[in-house]
Amino acid sequence: MSALLKLRGIAKSFEAQQVLRPISLEVGEGKRICILGPSGCGKSTLLQIVAGLLPPDGGEIELAGISVEGRGRHVPPEKRPVNMVFQDYALWPHMTARQNIEYGMKRRRTPRGQMEERLRRLAALLKLEGLLDRLPAQLSGGQQQRVGIARALATEPKLLLMDEPLSNLDVKLRTDMRGELARLLGELSIATLYVTHDRMEAFAIADRILVLRGGGIDQLGRPEELFERPASPWVAQLMGYHNRLNVAFDGRTRSVAVIAGQRVSGQRMSPGEGAGEAPAGVMLLHPDDLAVCAPDHLTADGGNRLRVTVTQAIYEGTQWRLIVRLRDGQTLHLFHGGRVEPGSELAVYAPPERAMLYDAVPAF
Repeated sequence: MSALLKLRGIAKSFEAQQVLRPISLEVGEGKRICILGPSGCGKSTLLQIVAGLLPPDGGEIELAGISVEGRGRHVPPEKRPVNMVFQDYALWPHMTARQNIEYGMKRRRTPRGQMEERLRRLAALLKLEGLLDRLPAQLSGGQQQRVGIARALATEPKLLLMDEPLSNLDVKLRTDMRGELARLLGELSIATLYVTHDRMEAFAIADRILVLRGGGIDQLGRPEELFERPASPWVAQLMGYHNRLNVAFDGRTRSVAVIAGQRVSGQRMSPGEGAGEAPAGVMLLHPDDLAVCAPDHLTADGGNRLRVTVTQAIYEGTQWRLIVRLRDGQTLHLFHGGRVEPGSELAVYAPPERAMLYDAVPAF
């Protein structure tokens, strides 16, 4: 499948701060890439450059086989086959919800019957029935954002840019919407760049996930690739591996770590040049992967079980969150089906295929 969007060496600085290091990326026809990363990593800046709202300092952009940026060429936003959904709604305040949604279709002279059908379908999907004749000031923030999404989808652009479009919806509606939005984008075959801080939202919507950090790409791959083989501790953290343990590597093999005097096997993740000589590293563990065992289940070599003491048990409805301390003072979070009294001695099993080992890096 040919690439609809091609970025080559896109860079951007604001005064002395480099927000985007040269980025190259391709988005295929109908494909959806979600961009994850911390605040200030360049996510929104990248979207605005693709939309034509910000000029890059360098690089080229090609859209649908046409150069729109670079080598002295700049195609203005209104001439690009792109629509954008902003965090701050950006609705026309003097127009009703219906008029906002119809605005782009009218400018493109969409036939009235087709326009009404799209309006009806989008209003049903985004739960806007009964709200179409209201002005933006008469709508809640979440309702305004849904109007913004409907307006962007109404003209069926070749490329859709979405900057945290569900951030103002309540939790239940956001959960419902992410699946419906993914289905709609798939049906319409609209290539999409989608910025979000929500990992589960990215999993529901994305064909691929791009992790941005410090203006550069940490990893780009399918959701299952990022979850099963995160390329760095930072990516692992975004994927929910919130337990970070400092470890010493066993001198005999780089896939065994020593934690609080106990040997634990894990998956050695993409060591860099010279990494095999590093004496220390970090292990990343997902709370959902850890299991509670009785202390007498410990074997002579540990068997990937760590001796711990429960410091806190927090009831979360369907399960308990346990915070436990290892003998060297490091802590783990995990889930358990029943209450365990603080002070209890346990063994925690860490599956070796789910224990991610990296070379020591600065704290993140």
